[in-house]
Amino acid sequence: MSLLDNLPHTCTAKRRTRSVDELGGSKDTYTTTFSDRKCWIQSASHTDIEEFQKRDIVITDKVYFITDPEVDERDILVIEGNTYEVRSFANPDATVGMGLFFKIMVELKRT
Repeated sequence: MSLLDNLPHTCTAKRRTRSVDELGGSKDTYTTTFSDRKCWIQSASHTDIEEFQKRDIVITDKVYFITDPEVDERDILVIEGNTYEVRSFANPDATVGMGLFFKIMVELKRT
C-alpha cells in the first residue's frame, strides 16, 4: 500500500469571513469547508522558511493533499488538534516515487 492510499493525518478546513461588529470593529466567523480529509503534515524545510521570509511571510509547516484542497489565505486548517493558518495556494508537487501531491504552506498558531 502506497502513501497515496494511506495519508497519516486528517484535516478540517475552515474559511474566515470578516464582518463589522456593533462597535465598528472587525469580527471573524468561520465556516467549515471540509472535514476529515486525509493529509500529510511535515515541518517546513529551512530553504522553504527562508524563501517565504523574503516575502515577509512566516511558515512553519507544509501540508500535502492527494487532490487540490481549494484553500487560500482566508482559511485555517485543524490537524491533530493544532490550528494552522494557510499561507499559500495549493501547488502541484511531484514527489519522487510517490506520485503527485498538492502542497500548501502553513503557519502553526500558538494558543
